[in-house]
Amino acid sequence: MTSRLIQRHDHFFKRLLDQPGAAGALIRERLPEEVARQLSPEDPVLEHGSFVDRELQEYRTDRLYRTRTLTGGAAFIYALLEHKAWPEPRIGLQLLGYEVKIWQWWVQREGRDADGRLKPLPPILPLVVYHGEAEWRIPLDFAAGMELGDEMLRPYLLDFRYSLADLGRIDDASLSREKVLRVGLLILKHGSRRGDLYELLVKLGRAALAIGFDDLVALVRYLIAEPNEINAAILRDALTEIVPGQEARIMSIAAEQWKAEGKAEGKADLLLRLLRRRFGDVPESTLERVLGAPDGDLDEWAENILDAPSLDAVFTGRRSN
Repeated sequence: MTSRLIQRHDHFFKRLLDQPGAAGALIRERLPEEVARQLSPEDPVLEHGSFVDRELQEYRTDRLYRTRTLTGGAAFIYALLEHKAWPEPRIGLQLLGYEVKIWQWWVQREGRDADGRLKPLPPILPLVVYHGEAEWRIPLDFAAGMELGDEMLRPYLLDFRYSLADLGRIDDASLSREKVLRVGLLILKHGSRRGDLYELLVKLGRAALAIGFDDLVALVRYLIAEPNEINAAILRDALTEIVPGQEARIMSIAAEQWKAEGKAEGKADLLLRLLRRRFGDVPESTLERVLGAPDGDLDEWAENILDAPSLDAVFTGRRSN
């Protein structure tokens, strides 16, 4: 059976980074160490929305995170998943366009202080996560893609550098120190290409087991939750080849973990139904926020619904008098 383990890379990447600790781990581990040291150790905050052009959304998915520098200034990390089979030669130009859109978005929302004075633009740190088959050989410096003629011109030209995580060139065990992120990146690395489904499952399962037994269980939990064409029989058969005699135990543990996670997802579905009944249509940004929220936030927002005068007030805690 020829298929893919991941049908929607964009949804998978977003759900992966929405897992507690995943986005922070990706940023700390894949930005240059000297850059990561300058950022707050607190988890970054997701800014909802996308800056990718509609015609390119088939090939890449983005996430924008707000953090702070150690000196207290605002900073943004723009994480882009590039899921073409081949590197994009004009990625620098496209990143520049996304950065301009982000700055324009920021200027409209926060560009002036309380006295109306212009605020300095915040730094944007682009991070490209690439999981195609071919090695990424595109320069990481924007100016390197220009025909300079003479190096004397370089100081006068626009330039910036983006960070790259080329998953195919990273050892499986080194994909991340955070298990949830490590297993998710492992799936992107080994399981996102089309091929024989059984062979893909065996390859991916062995890669996970080589890291640790818990990683194999986490992998199975991912595959149970992810929309795909995997049925229980083929997954069990693959596990039988990988860990003979332990397949039933692994599937049982993974299923119990998935059920526990599903309780929070059930709350999210209920909250969305209540929001629609009270306030009408729910924007895409609110939908993503609710679906990616931890259990505690869902409980708090559900308590706010009856007294909140507006949709925004549900999430800020403002009550009507």
